[in-house]
Amino acid sequence: MGETSESRRRLVCRCLGVSSPRIFAAIREGGLRSVPEVTKACAAGGGCGTCHPEIEEILADVAGEPVAGPVRLENRLVCEAETRARVEGSIDSLIRPHLAQRGIRLELLEIHGLEVRLRLLPAEDAEAARFVTEKLRKFVCRDLEPAFE
Repeated sequence: MGETSESRRRLVCRCLGVSSPRIFAAIREGGLRSVPEVTKACAAGGGCGTCHPEIEEILADVAGEPVAGPVRLENRLVCEAETRARVEGSIDSLIRPHLAQRGIRLELLEIHGLEVRLRLLPAEDAEAARFVTEKLRKFVCRDLEPAFE
């Protein structure tokens, strides 16, 4: 069986840092049927509105309604691009300057859904890894899963 909208854990609302598992839970727990109801329940969609099509896709999935393949693809591409921009922006403006003062370099290797793979140089700096994890979860999404190589 292929990847479903629910199994594809991702950052849906990049403005307010709301992940897909939180949106699925809010929809199911509250019997939600519209983007404004989702926004009221968990804040997703309350910023720029770029995530509204993806929230509509999630609503359709929970309701058992079909979603056209091109719509899913467009939502996925927008989500991936916007998530990358949000993570990179936070790293560049908030994290790298702090680490540079300590002589540590940070490389963003890959973003796959809520998983963010990073490399610290020099490696084996647990304090720096904790700092990066804390900042990404605070400024991007509390459900991010940073992993360090």
